[in-house]
Amino acid sequence: MHHSLPLPPHGTGRLPGLVLLLLLAGATPALAVPTLQDGKPLTEKGLISVFSKAFRSKDGPTRAAAITELGDQSRQLEDEGASKRMVKELAKGLTDDDLEVRSAAVGQLAWGRYPDSVIAAYEDALDDLQKEVAKRITRPDDESKEYVQRGTRLFGDAAMALANYKDDRSADILASQLKNLRRNTSSNNLSTRLVGRTAAALLDIGTAEAVETAVKQMQVYNGQYQESASRALHQALAEFATRVGKAPPNWEMNVAVRWHDWFEDNEDLFPKKVGKLKVPPPERPYVEPSRNRERKDGGPERP
Repeated sequence: MHHSLPLPPHGTGRLPGLVLLLLLAGATPALAVPTLQDGKPLTEKGLISVFSKAFRSKDGPTRAAAITELGDQSRQLEDEGASKRMVKELAKGLTDDDLEVRSAAVGQLAWGRYPDSVIAAYEDALDDLQKEVAKRITRPDDESKEYVQRGTRLFGDAAMALANYKDDRSADILASQLKNLRRNTSSNNLSTRLVGRTAAALLDIGTAEAVETAVKQMQVYNGQYQESASRALHQALAEFATRVGKAPPNWEMNVAVRWHDWFEDNEDLFPKKVGKLKVPPPERPYVEPSRNRERKDGGPERP
């Protein structure tokens, strides 16, 4: 498991990252420094106290850095930052106005945190982000276009991070997000932008209901303006089918019917439920190799 570097010992002349953030934000760290230096151990209370001051900054990058620093330092606590309280603090970033802050929170909550709290936090975050992207997608101004581009990437990251918490509740949330995607129109291609990674995240959990939901969504994308969304969903399903060792149908215009038949033939392969996750997932979620190339759209690389 990843751990951030330990705090410098007293007398080195270097300040911990969160204290430096306070200085950048114009806050006074005098009360926080003794908590985090002088050879005293890190405490959850001390970390959150310093974070809370830094997170009040009006500067988005400072808030994003505060989220990252709190998350990284919390991994050094006895419980490795898994507590409900730590999730509550980190989740403050999930609905921040600044997408950089949201991205930092997605990365920090993607693994190793208390499942019940994380799953609930991601449900609200996905709902909010889908609404925000949908609100801007038909606007022609550059600011809206940039938000849609970056928000789309972030939505996919958040969906994949939630799928790392293999739980029936996660599956229900992702299934709901997938079913909320409507048919494209001449001016609105939200489904094309979101359907692929939403379906991939849902299929990563892999229950029979999850697979059936993705297969049924294929029927939505039939007709004018739907081909790009249909292809994206078909690709997610095909990659899943290959992983489970059952050859997918070939792409064709009536591929939804072929996927229906494929699911009927293979439904018994998939578990009905995965249950309720009791312990935090210990690893970061899988990220497709194709996403490792340098991004130029301002979208996040995390989790």
